[in-house]
Amino acid sequence: MVLMPSFRSLLERLTDDRLRAATLVGLASIPITLVLALDAVPRDGVVIGGLSPATPLLAAGLFVGYHYHDRSIASRRAGVRTGLVGSGGVLAESVADLVTTLGSESPAMTAVTVVLFLVELVLGVAFVALLTMASAIVGAWVASNVARVRDPTAPRAERERPVDDSRWWLPVVVYVLVAPLVLLFVFWIVSDGGGGSVIIGALLLFCLVVTAIAAVVSLVKDTETLVDASAAWQPLSVVYVAGPVGVYALVYLVASLRQSIHPPGDAMYGFVVALWGSSLVYLINRHRYVGTP
Repeated sequence: MVLMPSFRSLLERLTDDRLRAATLVGLASIPITLVLALDAVPRDGVVIGGLSPATPLLAAGLFVGYHYHDRSIASRRAGVRTGLVGSGGVLAESVADLVTTLGSESPAMTAVTVVLFLVELVLGVAFVALLTMASAIVGAWVASNVARVRDPTAPRAERERPVDDSRWWLPVVVYVLVAPLVLLFVFWIVSDGGGGSVIIGALLLFCLVVTAIAAVVSLVKDTETLVDASAAWQPLSVVYVAGPVGVYALVYLVASLRQSIHPPGDAMYGFVVALWGSSLVYLINRHRYVGTP
């Protein structure tokens, strides 16, 4: 009985007509992603964190954020929907890559490869949703500033709650504390360990992506709280979100020029590290001007 309302609520969220445009944009990005993936360098084995080329999804996120900035539904939620739907391109390319890899593996290695593939696939879809959500936030910020230029007399949002009532900075703190530990484990322990440590590392990376999603959402919500409360320090969330997105694009470009085995995987790590840096700077500034954390 308790599960029925939750299932009904989930079904309503999945079939929300307000997200129809976000769904269509995600679907439209899939063939473009697949075309770009045709030129990708094949992987030798399994690469934790590998993704298909994300350029179409970055563009889709920007468009969706711009489109939904003044709608009744949050642009970041629309960005997540676009990312989840658009990750179908990631799924198709990854499955094709897996089939090619399995042809030359022993039965034991085939089983290990399939398990790692499933973990990597979940990690990839989650990261695509994070990346698209971040780009949607940037798109919404651009749209809001364009609207403000067109109508400079537009009223500011009314105050909703005091600054002290906000606890949105807590997930940001969690991410700042967790990210270095996970990356340390992945780069220094997994590289020297066996198959078991690789699986643990992949699971930890998935948890890291989840905490990164929570951190991005919390950054946006916390900055909104500070603005609504007319706090002395009113940061722009786009400053702390756009930076990691830019780092992702830059690392991807550099890795491609250097003929890395899988540039999107390198770019994912660049995004995670850049988000850690921007989150740390945000917390330092928040403590300096607001007093918490």
